Amino acid sequence: MKIWLTLILTIVLFIENGYAQQFQLNGDGLALGGNAYRLTLDDYNRAGSMWYKLDHDLNKPFSITGQLLFGGRDVFGADGIAFVFQNGCLNAGTAGGGIGYSAMPGKSFAVEFDTFENSAATGSFENHDPAYDHIAVEKMGNVDHANATDNLFGPVQASAAKANIEDSLWYDFTISYDPVSHLFQVYFDGTLRVSMTYDIYANIFAPDPYVYWGFTSSTGGQYNYQAVYINKNLTTYALPDKAICPGGSVSVSLPPISRFSGRNVALGKATLASSMISSPSEAVDGNVNSRWESIQAHDPEWMYVDLGSPHDIDSIKLDWETAYASLYHIDVSSDAVTWTTIYNETDPTRLSAYVQPNLIDTIIVSASNVRYVRMYGTARATPYGYSIHEFQIFGKPKYVWSPNDGSISPDINSANPTFTPAVTTTYSLVYPDFCTGAVIYNMTITVDCTLPLELTSFDVIKVGNKGHLTWTTSLEENTHHFTIMKSLDGINFTPLGRVAAAGNSHSLRNYYFDDTDLPASGTVYYQLVTTDIDGSSNNSPIRLLNLKEENLYISSPVFDEETSLILPGETKSLQLTVVDAVGRVLLEEYHTDVTSPVYFGKSLPPTVGFYVVIVQTETLNKTFKVVKRK
Repeated sequence: MKIWLTLILTIVLFIENGYAQQFQLNGDGLALGGNAYRLTLDDYNRAGSMWYKLDHDLNKPFSITGQLLFGGRDVFGADGIAFVFQNGCLNAGTAGGGIGYSAMPGKSFAVEFDTFENSAATGSFENHDPAYDHIAVEKMGNVDHANATDNLFGPVQASAAKANIEDSLWYDFTISYDPVSHLFQVYFDGTLRVSMTYDIYANIFAPDPYVYWGFTSSTGGQYNYQAVYINKNLTTYALPDKAICPGGSVSVSLPPISRFSGRNVALGKATLASSMISSPSEAVDGNVNSRWESIQAHDPEWMYVDLGSPHDIDSIKLDWETAYASLYHIDVSSDAVTWTTIYNETDPTRLSAYVQPNLIDTIIVSASNVRYVRMYGTARATPYGYSIHEFQIFGKPKYVWSPNDGSISPDINSANPTFTPAVTTTYSLVYPDFCTGAVIYNMTITVDCTLPLELTSFDVIKVGNKGHLTWTTSLEENTHHFTIMKSLDGINFTPLGRVAAAGNSHSLRNYYFDDTDLPASGTVYYQLVTTDIDGSSNNSPIRLLNLKEENLYISSPVFDEETSLILPGETKSLQLTVVDAVGRVLLEEYHTDVTSPVYFGKSLPPTVGFYVVIVQTETLNKTFKVVKRK
């Protein structure tokens, strides 16, 4: 029993969390699976954000489509979700009425979906918010709609049909930008709500066109469970997963890492020292009033900085305290084990000519593929120790691709690599962020020409008076649609309906179709016909629905307070297990002398979200996804 449960959880979580690898998640941010992400918990003073890990060039078109969930608390709910372009860090996001983006560093352009009226009339701070849930476009993190400079559009009512969007429903959205016409548009709940002509690059981010994009959210004195779903097939991705035939290749183009020029790449990074009276981290904190100090009256002493990923170094600044080194050398390393000296101070009198106490030693160096930089002191200028106010390192970070198996050219540090894998390979890219350090992006190239579509599952069950068909694909290449075929004798099939396919996809895609015209008894046969863009088609295996037997199903997969299991009549005992999106067991019940239905919804925590229900009877093992809306 436990072995089976562990296996199911492992499979579910592996599948669900695979999508999160392309995003940096912060605060309450959590991958819920199937391209859905939680942004805030249903609690006071929460914040969450998610950022696509690679820059977007504002000189290229941008489009993103998905759904937003704002929770179920209306009068006392807050604060909303924002879509943001920004050129700062990947860890932005703070709690409160700024919706997670008002206090972020750098420049920003944001679309806020605001669900709380922050105004003096409501006893809150004054943002000049309207009473209805609204959309506005703002720059530089300014959330005050009365500011004519930074409030670029709106506010307008978010949904054209209703004033409140905190109703536990998922709302469709599309956000797009054309860099030629400068047309920026936002569709919400199926209706165009924002249409403006605005040069985002020239007016905000020039001269650097590269920005991060993502979503932020927050709560404050009021709260809601808030989440976002992203449609991968209708969204701008710099490095989508690819499929090639054997012998083929994939080339990608990454933006130059120009934004890091002239910046201190050691700021806030990890450090280590041979000894300390005060921590070596104080030498990289940006505060000239703090310092690393080694123990006194001892040679040699050293400290190093871990840059987190390889960099090309061009200069170093050592802001010494009065206790400085008369002799020292600068070493670099890729592993903190083998060191190479790139500068050696051999004149014990050189630094004595500097004016105290502002002894700033600038060293011009040239070193490539450096991750660790060390100051190694061999002689002290005073009886005390070695003391550095700031250890500053200047240079450019580098892309680093893996595996280094010969399938990446011209090299693993290239911004424009070509991949020629012999077998299906997941490539990892180490990419720098000054706030969070190095982040990792994964891209899978599938090597397979034999399967234009890989059907991983196809099932049918009876739900109420409907035949509920579900199927999953893990690979689609130029797939146009699915035709659902139905038969009452297993021989003669007729078309029942049609479902559009994703087209091209290299991740799990889930589909469903309901047959609302079931006979009273007997057996119904179903088959999928998959049709490609070129008109070619393939038939799936046949699935049958025996209407003489009751089937195990969830009465309401999407519910507010209560739902139940509908069980076959012969069921005598069952184990019911419910886990959350991160695999924690929330409910585990054993039932004997079972009477259908078995109610369980009220036994769950009062938290909106996705859950996995695992049911095991004498003859059946079933796993269901359910959504609790409030």
